[in-house]
Amino acid sequence: MKKKFSFEVVISKNTEMLRFEWNGDSSIVLIGDRQIRLDPICYSNNCYSLLIDGQSFDILVHEANDTCQVLVNGKPFEVVLRDPKRLRKGSGSAEDSAGPMSVSTPMPGKVVKLLVQVGTAVQEGQGVVVVEAMKMQNELKAPKSGVVEKILVEENQPVNAGESLLIVK
Repeated sequence: MKKKFSFEVVISKNTEMLRFEWNGDSSIVLIGDRQIRLDPICYSNNCYSLLIDGQSFDILVHEANDTCQVLVNGKPFEVVLRDPKRLRKGSGSAEDSAGPMSVSTPMPGKVVKLLVQVGTAVQEGQGVVVVEAMKMQNELKAPKSGVVEKILVEENQPVNAGESLLIVK
């Protein structure tokens, strides 16, 4: 059975939207336009071996609250996974509001208009993108004051519920 899910990932203060397609033993990860095939093997609860596009990586994960310390072939990384649906419901921590935050659509639809560009300064609650869903246009607001760091969609692009549309830093 095929499963699909998305996460916003913060690694060393860099934010990326990852989309996963899981097919039992292997999965495809989409990072922007890049597609990567993963073949994971779990040795224990926090120890993995990943075959990524033919290259092997040993992964050790230590979870602590919303942050993970991840060792990749012995090199440490601090990783934060953010579920766009969880952030949309406002259950993020105070720490989340200090870093980059995404604007996600609550339902499937189509991006009608981008009201900002990369580098635009925005205030919390300011309209940043208009999404049409079920023949109604919804203006989505900035979750915090900051600067638009990245726009992940284009006008007239179809979007799924929970999909990140842009990042405010």
